[in-house]
Amino acid sequence: MKKRRILAIMMSVIMGIGMLAGCGKKEAEGGLEKTEENSEKKEGTSKKTDGEKKQITMWFWGAATDYQETMKNVLYSWYNDSQDEYELVLEFRNTVDTDIPVALAAGNGPDIVYASGPSYTSKYVEEDLVLNLDDYAEQYGWKDRVLSVMYDSLTLDGSLYSIPGGMCVGGLYYNKELFKKQGWEPPATWDEMMDLLDKAADLGIYPLGAGNKGWKPCNDHFSSMIINHYAGADLIYRVLEGEDSFDNPAMAEAVDITKEWYDKGYLSGEDYVNLDSQEVIQLLADERCAMVMAPTLYTQFVGQSFMGADVEKVGFISMPSRNTEQAVYDVSINSNFSINSKTEYAEECAKILDYMLTSDFAVSMTKGWPGYWTTPIKEMSDYDGSDMSGLAKLSYESVQAAIKQIDQGYFAYHPATFFPAATLTAFEDVDTVWQGVVTPEDFCRTVAAELDAEIAGGKTCPLVEPKTD
Repeated sequence: MKKRRILAIMMSVIMGIGMLAGCGKKEAEGGLEKTEENSEKKEGTSKKTDGEKKQITMWFWGAATDYQETMKNVLYSWYNDSQDEYELVLEFRNTVDTDIPVALAAGNGPDIVYASGPSYTSKYVEEDLVLNLDDYAEQYGWKDRVLSVMYDSLTLDGSLYSIPGGMCVGGLYYNKELFKKQGWEPPATWDEMMDLLDKAADLGIYPLGAGNKGWKPCNDHFSSMIINHYAGADLIYRVLEGEDSFDNPAMAEAVDITKEWYDKGYLSGEDYVNLDSQEVIQLLADERCAMVMAPTLYTQFVGQSFMGADVEKVGFISMPSRNTEQAVYDVSINSNFSINSKTEYAEECAKILDYMLTSDFAVSMTKGWPGYWTTPIKEMSDYDGSDMSGLAKLSYESVQAAIKQIDQGYFAYHPATFFPAATLTAFEDVDTVWQGVVTPEDFCRTVAAELDAEIAGGKTCPLVEPKTD
């Protein structure tokens, strides 16, 4: 029976790839480097040879060379320079999401376990492949330091099994120079935003840069933000909690609004299927779209379009909501980290995870890798980032403002992190509504069927209720 469950874990994870972190990896063809070295397989955990340091292993996805160097300089150097007994060994793998479950099921794998979201980790917990972190959470005070919405989503049955990597928040990127030329102000209300979208269309540019070329899960970014900011931050929360069905009139209306925006050409018109995320940001740089509605993960792509002094041209604001004047942010996790239950060095792994939950780590990583390492810790809201510049400053300030709102309850759940795997796959087909293949009502019934089954199977994670005032 256990072998069958392990096989189910492996197949489920392999088939379930499509979380937000995966989106960042798959889309950024210009920002990632795929090499044979990155994909090299080195199985096993906690190795040591006579006369050598004890090795603590950690696998990560195959980021671009510059980003790998940042991670080595910040995390690797910090730990390895702090003592003489252990050595942290980082390995970058393009196939990390499939390598890890296979290795864990075989009793191997890295000491520190990377995952692309809570649903991955929940599968590992079922088979005791990762450690319960409650004792370390108490030792280091993680519950008090991490934003509740992130902390709770990484617990199962009241216990913590992983810590968050970066938090992404949804909002609106805009080109400051374009706005100045047109006499536009960043929209502060829903009506102002809708008026601006129409003005951009009249000007002959795309109201919003958007596209899903090469990565269908990009549909999540745009549909999630429209639904959450049109229908209210608590709608997705209620359906995930089973308090309401996904097949309800409010959801169908919100999905219909996403189609309306698509039909009006707000989402890059007919070019939606011809644009990837890098090209979407290039539209913004070239003043060919008014704004880009996306998570802060897109700051990675900004760096490849707004170069040098041009970085100062880009701004980021929260997306206005129809039912509240409060700034509300879509929240998602791009990665989370656990400790292998087979490791010999759990205490040392916990020290490393604790460092990854500090502002020093988050800021140092953001300086070299803007947009990815915005750690969801409360102390970031008061961190002095006056020495930051360019994209690091944009990334830091965007999330710093969001943390204050999120900590007060003004957030909404992004499907890519919080929907179970089968529900997420069904939700990603929202473009079939836009193309007129299915009606919003039929779409909602299909998603509801998957979500109802996964709720019954205990596949959803614990959630904090957002504020709606």
